[in-house]
This record gives sequence, C-alpha cells and structure tokens, in this order.
Amino acid sequence: FNNINNGSGTKETRLKIIRNKPIGTYSWDNKASGTGSSTSSYGSNDWSDSALQQVLNSGAYYNRTSGECPYGQNGATTTCDFSSIGLTETAKAMISNAKWNLGGSSTYNDVTASMFYERERGTDVYSGHATEWTGQIGLMYPSDYGYATSGGSTTDRASCLAKELYDWNSVSDCYNNDWLYDSSNHQWTLTPNSSGSYSVFYVYSYVIYYNANYTAHAVSPALYLSSNVKISGGDGSENSPFELSL
Repeated sequence: FNNINNGSGTKETRLKIIRNKPIGTYSWDNKASGTGSSTSSYGSNDWSDSALQQVLNSGAYYNRTSGECPYGQNGATTTCDFSSIGLTETAKAMISNAKWNLGGSSTYNDVTASMFYERERGTDVYSGHATEWTGQIGLMYPSDYGYATSGGSTTDRASCLAKELYDWNSVSDCYNNDWLYDSSNHQWTLTPNSSGSYSVFYVYSYVIYYNANYTAHAVSPALYLSSNVKISGGDGSENSPFELSL
C-alpha cells in the first residue's frame, strides 16, 4: 500500500500491483533523434513521452487489441497482440490516474534498494526530462525489485537490502527469493540513468542500465488500484489469489 497523489493534488492510500508475467519484449523507447524528447538514435529515457508508455496507456495493450510496439532503433516496430492479455473494461474501471516519480540515478554500483527509493523520488534526470508523470500504467521501480525479496537461510532479507542491487547476482538468496525475479528475462523499470539521455535501469538477478531502444527486455506493467476497489474473495495465496471488485 502507498500514499499516492492522484495527479490532482489529493493523496489516497492505494495498492500497487505488478504483473507477475511479462507481456512481451519491447523497446522502452526508440524515437528517432529529433522526435519528442529524443536526441539520439537510441531513443529517450523520459517516460512522459516514451513509445512504450503510449502502448501501455493509450495503445494496443490499453485497448486490448493488436498493433505495433517499439522494437529497435529509429522508430522501428514489431507486431504485438494483446487481444487476450490487455486491459479489460472491468480492469480499467479499477484503475485511476496516479503521479509517478521519474527521478533517476547517475550510478548503479553503489546503490541499495533504499537508496534507489530515495533517488526515484528525487529530481535528478537528464536536462529537460520530466521528473513526474501522471497516468495509469507504469513499470516497476528498482526499489520494488529490491524490497520484493524475502532473503534466504544464508543471506537474510536485511542483508540483501543492505547490499548494492547491481551485485545481487553474487547472492542467490537475494534474487531466488524475490518474487519479481524472472530467470528467463531482463525486465525494464521506470527509472532512468540520469547521467545520459537514453539509458534506463532494468532488473534481472541484478540491477543495471542499458539503452532505451534495446530490444531484449521484458515489460511487466504496474499500476495503482483505485481507492474504492475491494478484495471480494481469495486469501492471497498461489492457489487462492485475491479477487477484486468495485
């Protein structure tokens, strides 16, 4: 649960959920240089006009249809079909706008989960890029990935959280007991590398950044449920997941 600004200045206690399986592998952004905030053939790390942001909030995923998704350099696309996994009208009714923080970090090899949390809510971004964005569908933060671990028998949760996230690949207790870890995919986050205009952090067993146009990263949408959504069934376990209703 988070105390979230709904974009109009009102803060509400809302539950954040992150999709447990990626919807596909796409570029974070790949606009050609001179298009929107992009000043490079590698795209831009400003989420407010990201090509992926548009797919999730007004394009094929949002409309539960097929279409074109960013993949490669200079605006290249690939066919994407969300007709069975995109947002339903029922799901849309349970989501409302939230203000997402877009603060970044200029380094990765010295940053723990709590340090990422602070930087995500800061104003360190590439010159001219947005520090906040109001919308419905975003991505996980590096700190979400860090805090999602329960640790293990050799390295407990507190020790994992005290360790820099880029070095988690050396501590299997940290990533193997993290529910956001996907052994098959590198997953995009919302957080930019603030020292440049086009690289974005991603998570695997570790956290590091790469070019926004890179095509090998998976997309796991994240959102904040509206404050009037209720848990109407289930106990939250794997065999009995929570059921939501308005």
